[in-house]
Amino acid sequence: MNVTTQSSAVGQRSYHHQPPSLYVINSFYEWVVEVSADLARIAVRDSAAVKAARVDEITRLLTLEARLLDQGTLAQENQRALAQEAYGHWLALFADECAYWIPANIPAADPRQTVALEFHDRRRLLDRVARLGTGFAFSQSPASHTSRQWSGLEIWPSPNRTDEWRARCSFMLVESREGHGRVLSGWNGFVLRETPDGLRIVLKQINLIDCDRMQGNNSFFL
Repeated sequence: MNVTTQSSAVGQRSYHHQPPSLYVINSFYEWVVEVSADLARIAVRDSAAVKAARVDEITRLLTLEARLLDQGTLAQENQRALAQEAYGHWLALFADECAYWIPANIPAADPRQTVALEFHDRRRLLDRVARLGTGFAFSQSPASHTSRQWSGLEIWPSPNRTDEWRARCSFMLVESREGHGRVLSGWNGFVLRETPDGLRIVLKQINLIDCDRMQGNNSFFL
């Protein structure tokens, strides 16, 4: 891969694309597949397995995550600076090494072996946010306006870790664009990890109930 240059000044490798995607390797995909299977597992979660303070913190973070996406779409068309501010705060909720995944299968299949509707690492998320800020994202001209709600939040600890939690909730998203409205729904799966900067999202998996059917213009963040 010709993605690196040698810096003569410091003798360190630098990358044309920042941040680099070096963490997206087989072991990362294997972890994503394992987490996805756990998120989809038919199970009764132990509601006492996570402390109430942690549940409150995760609930607030996921509420903020949804609100920022709605504010980004509402501001995008005429107030791009405000939209970029909303998306910037949204990206800050994600860890440096993270994934945003919309499977195209029920149940979700290994993204190395099947086509996904979307599979983004952090660099790709930054690219999408930057593109929306240019005013030349023609798939979002005019912009979609969204309002989303989620419910039924379940939270449980990640196996063999004390700094990581998994969460699942149902969602409903109403989109309005060019005078037409539609409803998207399904369930979201999250992995949240304690980092030096606080609690951050390391995986968001969006599972549409019709992901294996023809999709409309889903060029906004779900």
